[in-house]
Amino acid sequence: MSWVGPSASLISTVGDLNRFYDLLLAGEIVSPSSLAQMQRTVPVISQEQKTIEYGLGLYPIVLPGAAEDSGNSAAASASRAFWGHGGSAWGAGALSMTSTDGERQLSVAVNLQRWNRLDDSGRPQPHPIDAALAALYRVALYG
Repeated sequence: MSWVGPSASLISTVGDLNRFYDLLLAGEIVSPSSLAQMQRTVPVISQEQKTIEYGLGLYPIVLPGAAEDSGNSAAASASRAFWGHGGSAWGAGALSMTSTDGERQLSVAVNLQRWNRLDDSGRPQPHPIDAALAALYRVALYG
């Protein structure tokens, strides 16, 4: 993957990613104030053309329905959030997320990305692997 440049030249395992995010989000890599800055988000448009909240190299996710599972309050939503980052290039990708309390982690690496066919307007169409990955994320993150 070195053809992508420095962003894909690093070789690591999903275990490495879990350890890195565990230490980062526990405040052992950067100071608490720096971590707070990293977690200060702004709305941005993702490559899927969706508005997401994005910080300085970190973003939160709460899977659809997860907040409702906990009573649908803002506190429940925050407690069900995971922080991390994902990335992809033609041919490979990874996602690594850690729960706010540090109790659960998910790191997934795939060796095939961008499998979706485009419709007439150029938008990616759902592929069966999208649903399979979403199910994996839900089970791994929320049990």
